[in-house]
Amino acid sequence: MEAIVLEVPHGRDGLRPGARTGVWCATKLATDAGGWRQINRGGNPMMWPIFWPNDTDFSDPANTRHPSEDVAAFGRTIADQVAKVVAATGTSADPTGYGRTVAGQLLPDVLPYVVGTPASFGFATRNGRTRADNAPEVMMSLVTSMAVPSGLTPATTQAQRTDQFPYVVPE
Repeated sequence: MEAIVLEVPHGRDGLRPGARTGVWCATKLATDAGGWRQINRGGNPMMWPIFWPNDTDFSDPANTRHPSEDVAAFGRTIADQVAKVVAATGTSADPTGYGRTVAGQLLPDVLPYVVGTPASFGFATRNGRTRADNAPEVMMSLVTSMAVPSGLTPATTQAQRTDQFPYVVPE
């Protein structure tokens, strides 16, 4: 099991309770020239498997872009992909509008969070993420506009979590 845990101290002005923020991460490799080259990035869980499932060699230009470029680069593509799914399943009376709404919620690809509030990654609201949230189920349900139950509950992974930092039980 792998996990990234971020604890946010409230001591900085920009991170005061109630402040809205978005978190994303990048994977970089050292270059022969002594610098770093970004090869991958992520914000919302499941974005890559859902929208770029064939990018197994990290060659998609999205890997090296900054999230501020997401709407211009991917907004229409993601909206169109979601619209096609909900049109095929008949889960939206306005597939095009639903696709645009979902793209607007997911882009830029950063995990939104309001500092000092309980984290919850759910179908209706995404505000950070707890260790027990079922992100694949949420994302598939959002993209299809219907429940996509996986059968996994927070109890399924209880043995792998602890309330003490670093929050993951060593194997």
